[in-house]
Amino acid sequence: MKSATSFNQPQITIEGMSLNLGIAHGHAYMYDPEYAEDFHLSVEQKVKIFLQAVHRAVELCENNIENDRSKNKELIFVQKALLQDLSWQQRVINKIDDKVIITHALDKVLEDIDIAFGGDSFWHARFQEVRGITQLVRQCLEGKDVYFDNTKPIVLCAKTISPVEMMQFDHANLVAMIVEDNSFLSHGMIIARSKGIPVVGGVIELKKFINNQDELLVDGDLGRIYVRPLSTVIANYDTSKKPQFSKPSDSTNNGAVISRDGTPVHLFINANLSEDLECLERSTIKGVGLYRTEIPFMMSERWPDVETQTRLYLQVMNKAKEKSVVFRALDVGGDKTFQSLHKSFKNPQKGWRNSRFTMQRPSLIRLQLRAMIRARASCDYPDLPLHIMFPMISEAQEMRFVRTLIQKELDREKNLGHKIPQTIRIGAMIEVPSVVFQLNQFLDLVDFISIGSNDLFQFFFAIDRADAVMSKRYDLLSKAFMQMLKTIIDSAKAKNVSVSLCGEMASRPIEAMALLGIGLRHFSINPNSVEAIENMVQSLDIWSVQDCMTDCLSDNPFAYKAAHLSIRERVMELAQIQQTQLS
Repeated sequence: MKSATSFNQPQITIEGMSLNLGIAHGHAYMYDPEYAEDFHLSVEQKVKIFLQAVHRAVELCENNIENDRSKNKELIFVQKALLQDLSWQQRVINKIDDKVIITHALDKVLEDIDIAFGGDSFWHARFQEVRGITQLVRQCLEGKDVYFDNTKPIVLCAKTISPVEMMQFDHANLVAMIVEDNSFLSHGMIIARSKGIPVVGGVIELKKFINNQDELLVDGDLGRIYVRPLSTVIANYDTSKKPQFSKPSDSTNNGAVISRDGTPVHLFINANLSEDLECLERSTIKGVGLYRTEIPFMMSERWPDVETQTRLYLQVMNKAKEKSVVFRALDVGGDKTFQSLHKSFKNPQKGWRNSRFTMQRPSLIRLQLRAMIRARASCDYPDLPLHIMFPMISEAQEMRFVRTLIQKELDREKNLGHKIPQTIRIGAMIEVPSVVFQLNQFLDLVDFISIGSNDLFQFFFAIDRADAVMSKRYDLLSKAFMQMLKTIIDSAKAKNVSVSLCGEMASRPIEAMALLGIGLRHFSINPNSVEAIENMVQSLDIWSVQDCMTDCLSDNPFAYKAAHLSIRERVMELAQIQQTQLS
């Protein structure tokens, strides 16, 4: 008689959320650092063991930084800084006593930080970094190394994953990832996207459904996982077939990507790291539509001085050469409380975001503006415009205020006899719904706008997009949200103000296709999504999508030809009819 374990376990399907697109087929590698500790150790012994584990974790970071093959070094520097943060170390040490083992002390500190940070998407991502170094310390406590068969395709399954932990799988045949609690903005996910690895997140209690070495089919497009998939399911996906990306022609219209019906579409990239700028070598990428300036500030004990910031922006401008770079001013306050500012605010979660923070502490933002002005004036391409974009503007008066700060810095540089850029273009991100009701006067105050669809979506529907359940409750292509986006786009065009979209919608082919249908022609996308968006645009007749979206957004019930279908279903149906390339 066969044992129970010899029976084949059935296929199960798990629904999560897409953190990176792609399809992959492999075997589960369950990464879960564990450490069993002797309760009879003295407090002094436990503290010594903890500090030794931290020291070993720091050495792992340093080894990865020194490794020439290691990319995303800025993220490893952040992990190292977190590990070396004396306040975090002391918090753990304070939790250790005769009855508490090291791992429990680590968990208690995590709980405290989780409560302090709140649930906003940005700090949810930062919380994952702390959880990541906690896992790394656990691994170092045990003294175990990661072992895998590099001849077999593996799907890394983890509660969360940090950049340093990711580096341990550099030599693995890593084809996909499944995580419980990483958010799209976490640094582990940034590395996964740079490697082009499909990722599904928001999967609670992985161990209940997935065993080590289980066969897995990961659908990063739909956020779906097939555990022990049937052969018919695998055949339908045809994962052995790799997408063939067509090379865009260099004879495009001034670097634009041209649709099948001859419409030019302008692509820019979102950049976090210096490695992201390598994408600017493509002729179809017109520049950086969003350069996030937070990383150098995040872990600094002191606010970076003007010279430090100037060097950073100068490096970015010179690497971009003659292509434009839109620098987003620091989005500080609220969920993004930096170490150097943490003591300044006792309750930073009550909406104390960029422009509101700026109005109270203008001197700090002026330092950043000063650095940007000096960098553009002294870079290799000083005649190019300096593009500065302000996030989280909620009313016209805030825009007027930040413009006065820029003028003060320009006047200051002139009085000191310093060179200043010939042209400064000032923009704003549309992320707060209140601005939509002030568009007429607001657009008179800006040279360009960029729709931050991530925050705008969550504020529009009053949800936390970092929450796996809530983030799937509403569709980005809902009629109400798309109508608001069309209002913004139409209003900007009427005022002759350049409008782009830099949120995740722009990087997803189906959503980007719908945006083309409501008139958007400028997209700022993630570097790993460039080929997919290029393929989609080049294989598309945009006029047909415009007709489809006009029909979908019409308030006339007789005009809506397929009322039983959602906008997403209508767009996907049209993509199939046109055989639009979505990969």
